[in-house]
Amino acid sequence: MNVIPVKIDELIDELEVQIDDTFTYINTRTAEVITLTREEIRAAEDEIPLEKFPEWQRGNIKQAISIMEDEDGIYVDYTLRNEYNEYEIMEEFIGTIDNQLIRDELYESIQGRGAFRRFKDGIIEHDIDRQWYKYKENKIRELVREWCKDNDIEIQE
Repeated sequence: MNVIPVKIDELIDELEVQIDDTFTYINTRTAEVITLTREEIRAAEDEIPLEKFPEWQRGNIKQAISIMEDEDGIYVDYTLRNEYNEYEIMEEFIGTIDNQLIRDELYESIQGRGAFRRFKDGIIEHDIDRQWYKYKENKIRELVREWCKDNDIEIQE
């Protein structure tokens, strides 16, 4: 169990911006959320001297070293890319729409390339974009809460 609760909004924000070459960890003693690049982790693993990196990147590499050497379980991997699927959330949201014509149109819009752009255009056109963003936020919040519970991370709402 972490000593200081982690702010759930910080975890939600982090989840929404995770990209393929970044990895996120939570320091369970300080509640700090740490995002590192693949390059920074590789530098820590390969023990590349810090002097070979720009000043701005050295702090992250030092944190990566701490994470790699963590034998006390202080750091928890919070890289949830695989658990967060916006496309599935869009499909679920469409299923909640009462109007059959709008529902059919949005289902059609999310097929193939450009699905996200067409979906966004469709929800704006039908004036349900606020409804979508609220639904998405609730789904992400639910995912983060569940993950924190499963990993004994105390959260601050």
